[in-house]
Amino acid sequence: MKIISRTSIGHLCVAALITFAPFAPVTAAGPALTASAPTTPLPTPEKRSGILTLAGGAYAYLPKGLNGAPAPLLVVLHGAGGQASDILASYRADADANGFILLLPQSKGPTWDMIVDLQSRLGVEMNVQPRYGRDLKALDQSMADLFARVAVDPARLGIMGFSDGATYAVSVGTANPQLFHTVIAYSPGPAFPTRFDVTQRIFISHAEEDPVLPYSTTRGMVAKMRVKKMPVMFESFKGGHEVPKDIHAKAVAYFMGK
Repeated sequence: MKIISRTSIGHLCVAALITFAPFAPVTAAGPALTASAPTTPLPTPEKRSGILTLAGGAYAYLPKGLNGAPAPLLVVLHGAGGQASDILASYRADADANGFILLLPQSKGPTWDMIVDLQSRLGVEMNVQPRYGRDLKALDQSMADLFARVAVDPARLGIMGFSDGATYAVSVGTANPQLFHTVIAYSPGPAFPTRFDVTQRIFISHAEEDPVLPYSTTRGMVAKMRVKKMPVMFESFKGGHEVPKDIHAKAVAYFMGK
């Protein structure tokens, strides 16, 4: 499977501006989410397989064989210019084979709000730090709606993304370790971890020759996470801005704890 981002020149400018920016302090609040998976059984959990439309404009895919027992949940974020429907096509078979739920948000703009905001302030402000808006709010609403209708295992929640989606997954995922046990990032840009929780599991991949988002940025981020004692699995490979089949398979297995 090869996935190519439609990342614009503006994304490259963001990367150039903040590649060497320091991480936000560990005490920073970050993009906090309020939704939380229920710890007690739902009275009437959804048991039908298929597509479920959620508040916030996202939809979920409930895998085959769903029986009302708590299932793993993987939130998957598309790259710049992408569509949630493309993600479903790429991960539906994995969800069915492993019995995990997919939550598929759609960005309100051409890419995720944090990145759009950073682009709008390039060259205007110094020491640019990310701001979050309607995409974060929509994600919170979608997760709360899903948790109220489908039995989700709170110990097996993950967030994954490619390109801009990976940048967003790292930034939002590490800020919410109480929610996400696993964070998976394919070829991210400059992300903004605000917490370094050693209980989180991190999987990151990046091509050494990536022409869109610099490999060196990701390598530096991985090094900082490891200094903070976070367990990080880092997969570098020869190629471009893409997700090779073997990396895809390793990431899914990592999420499932295999």
